[in-house]
This record gives sequence, structure tokens and C-alpha cells, in this order.
Amino acid sequence: MADDLDLVTGATGLIGSRLVQRLIDQGRSVRALVRPHSDVTRLRQYGVQLVTGDLTDSMMVRRAMDGVDRVFHCGALVSDWGPRRQFQQVNVEGTRHVVVAALAAGVQRLIHLSSAAVYGYPRTSQSIDEHHPQRLRKIPYIETKVAAEQLVAQAIRCEGLPAVILRPVMVFGPGCQNYVGQVVGHLRRGSMVMFDGGRHVAGLAYVDNVVDAICLAGSVPEAMAQTMNVCDDSPITWRQYIDALADGLGVPRARFSIPSTLAYAASMPCEMFARWFRLRQRPWLTRMAVLELGQSQIYDITSARKVLGYAPAVSFEQAIEATIQWVKRDNP
Repeated sequence: MADDLDLVTGATGLIGSRLVQRLIDQGRSVRALVRPHSDVTRLRQYGVQLVTGDLTDSMMVRRAMDGVDRVFHCGALVSDWGPRRQFQQVNVEGTRHVVVAALAAGVQRLIHLSSAAVYGYPRTSQSIDEHHPQRLRKIPYIETKVAAEQLVAQAIRCEGLPAVILRPVMVFGPGCQNYVGQVVGHLRRGSMVMFDGGRHVAGLAYVDNVVDAICLAGSVPEAMAQTMNVCDDSPITWRQYIDALADGLGVPRARFSIPSTLAYAASMPCEMFARWFRLRQRPWLTRMAVLELGQSQIYDITSARKVLGYAPAVSFEQAIEATIQWVKRDNP
């Protein structure tokens, strides 16, 4: 087995790309499993070994795993809308392929990036820890992230897979489209709509802070077989976050708000209409979008603090400034 060789799936995504850069800075050799049409310019500049393939192809996953020391499984289909079959293929079957290949290759550690979405966005004022029950809500992303995590957990229990499961919350920062690009687009068009006045805690997790946790999970001995929440542990609300983006870009703040209960009720016929007519474009409202922005996301990161020694290093003010600078540079 080659020394200091890491495999990163999802290496061109928001988290994966930052993780690759961090690993290279640490002197690690990095291999990435990338889809045929991905932009790999930056990965080539870093000297990353590239294996062209897909998580849904078990043979390519095995090939990418050959001789690997650690695996950082960041690859997933992350969206509030899309065909259930596609979520199943990428998030569940893709993770199954990673687990099977990791066991066969005898890797020293697998870090599986799950999601706080597995809790199903419970409506509670209490901080949610890792023992909180999971809820599927019949939403494909949530269902498949739960199923993928269960595959990893079962392999840990039954086959001795040396793995760590992390559950990031709302990951944002330079390169983020879901919580930055789309929000900025709505702010610039004057079409941004908040739920309940944006008063809910957003549960933000700045991408570099998440990468800190991932790197710790890859090296701290006590992390093995643990499942941990990861976020910035910040009381910032969606109103504060979205206003900070608007002010930093010099565009008007969001003016419109609707009750989250009304928005959730409206999201169901929106989704039904899109499914019936097989629309490729996401509906105006989705249940998952309302759940994310329409109730507080408060997650307990005590486990990550104790086990990993994790502490969010980048403040909200620093994070939002870096994010705004990225928008101005790459999305003027």
C-alpha cells in the first residue's frame, strides 16, 4: 500500500475541492475519482492523480481505491429536487460501491460525509445531537442520505470497516451554489422570499470549518466508528445571513416573506405539478427548501469538540467576507 495516498470522491464539488487543496498543503498524495465531463483544471494544477469514472461504476471505484491509505467520500447528489432513481444510484449504490471497495482494499480509514438532513429537519427549539431519531419525510435526498449512512454504519458494526461518519449542516462559502449562488441570483432580481421573516437559526457551516473537521476525522484515533455533527455552532439567522450577502454586494435586501406553514403546504402541489409534467426545472417551491429555511437548524457539536478537538476557526464575519469576495470575482 502506498504511503500517504488519499482518495477523494466528489473532488470537484464545494467541499471536496477545498479538501483536496488542504490535503495537498499537508504534503499528502491525492487521487480523485472524477466524472468524464468534470472541470479538472485545478486538480491537474495540484498534481492530483485522476481516475475518470463514476460512483455508480463499481469497477472504476475499485480501480480508484487500489493502493489507497485513506478515503474521503464527499461525492453525492445534493439537491432538493431530482429523479428519485438518480439519488438512489449516486447516494446509495455509489456509497455501497465505496464501502465494498474500501473493505477489499483494506484502507486504513474511510471518512463518510453524510448530512444533518438525515434528522429530517425536526421542528424543535432543542439542540439536536447524534442520538436524535432520523426522519425520511419521503424526500429523495433525505431518504438516500439515511440509507447511505446506514450502509456505512452496518459495515462498521458487522465487518470492522474503519470509518467515521460526519453530518455537516448548511455548508456555504466560495463556490457554493445552493446557499450562495441561488440566493444572490434572487437578491439581484428582487425575487428573494424568506420564510417567517428569516428569523430561524440557519445552522451554517463554513466550508473551511467543515474541511477542518474532515481532516481531524481522518487523523484522530478516537474518531474511529464515531458519528458527529459538524457546523459553526452559530446563532446567525437566515435574515442576518441573507442581509449580509445583500449589503456586501450592494443590492437591496429581501423584502418578501411568507409563513413557513403556508409555504410548505404550497410546495406539495408545486412538486406534484413538476412530477406530473416531468419538468426538468426544479419547482418554484420544494418541501426541502421550506424545511431548511422555515425552521431553526440548531445542532449539537459537543461530540466533534470532544472527540476531534474541533472548534470552528473561521468566524461568520470572516466567512461572509470571503464569500462576498468570491461572488464579486467569479459572479459579478
